[in-house]
Amino acid sequence: MQVLLILNPAAGKKKARTGLCDIVEGFCRADCQVTVFTTLRAGHAARLAAEYAPSHDLIVCCGGDGTLNEVVAGLLASGCPKPLGYIPAGTTNDFAASLRLPRNMAKATEAILKGAPHQLDAGIFNDRYFVYIASFGAFTEASYAAPQNAKNAFGHLAYVLEGLKDLTAIRPFPMTVEADGRRYEGPFLFGSVSNTTSIGGMVKLPPALVEMGDGRLEVLLIRPPQNAGELTRILQCLQKQAYDGELVNLFQTASLDVQCPEPFSWSLDGERAEGGKQLHIRCLPHAVTLIK
Repeated sequence: MQVLLILNPAAGKKKARTGLCDIVEGFCRADCQVTVFTTLRAGHAARLAAEYAPSHDLIVCCGGDGTLNEVVAGLLASGCPKPLGYIPAGTTNDFAASLRLPRNMAKATEAILKGAPHQLDAGIFNDRYFVYIASFGAFTEASYAAPQNAKNAFGHLAYVLEGLKDLTAIRPFPMTVEADGRRYEGPFLFGSVSNTTSIGGMVKLPPALVEMGDGRLEVLLIRPPQNAGELTRILQCLQKQAYDGELVNLFQTASLDVQCPEPFSWSLDGERAEGGKQLHIRCLPHAVTLIK
């Protein structure tokens, strides 16, 4: 079997770089021929996946959620639906947590070799792909505001610290969200369109609700609190996973439209994306064949 391994050497305290030998050894013991590419810059993983996937049987991504986003984007853009293995080596690894993938690299490699194909949905944000989440607002800035050296030094704590900074300078976003004949008027403190149970490691969705191959995305909208009592209600809703439909809304849909008076930045799988005044976000059913 021809394996294409795309590895981000800077991900997660440079974990991917130190685990490279274990990964390659695992595949070689299974009589696989492995071609290794390390990413050099933003967008490089997408180009590598698009160019080299057609000549390989299995594509393996080793890095964080951002690297995975690029690899999947490259596969989808090229129209090459090759099976994908994921060895998580980032800081938060939300997607891997939802799928309960091993965090140990040797065990993750073994899980790919012994695994079976699973059809997973992806999403598209106007013309950009995302694997598991598009989000805006509080805590979203944390995903790209925390510098790489802080992520490497403090890991998940770097995201938490940046998220806490968000709460001291809450900025609500005016918008209108429409889905399946329903209309939600902002402003909103936070919003996410996801296919995961873990959002930044700080917000958890009910595992029984999130089916990652059902052709639907979960939409979470949180309104800005007007006082300490409402802030407490929001935190309780999130902690208990009991959404009141007033301050916190959670629903499922295959697609939605967002209208904003002014564009603002979003995060796609933890990477910054510029939004527009009009956004169309939809699910791509069974877009990814993941081996696990």
